[in-house]
Amino acid sequence: MNAPLTPVSTDDVQDWSGFKRGEQITFQHPAGTQLCGVLDMRTDDASVVWIQLDDGGGRRLVHRGDGYRLRRG
Repeated sequence: MNAPLTPVSTDDVQDWSGFKRGEQITFQHPAGTQLCGVLDMRTDDASVVWIQLDDGGGRRLVHRGDGYRLRRG
């Protein structure tokens, strides 16, 4: 299920440029949605990240402005 879209201010946008391909990551959304998996790819400006979800959940694209916080592990 997709999290509801909520406006994200530029102050809340996290810099994802320090995350590298192959790292185990977790996205956490304020609405409660959590995505866990391996960072598959990111754009050069780190505004978009593709995550290969754990447990065969497929590949998911997340944009920096979607409201998710990204952490290692």
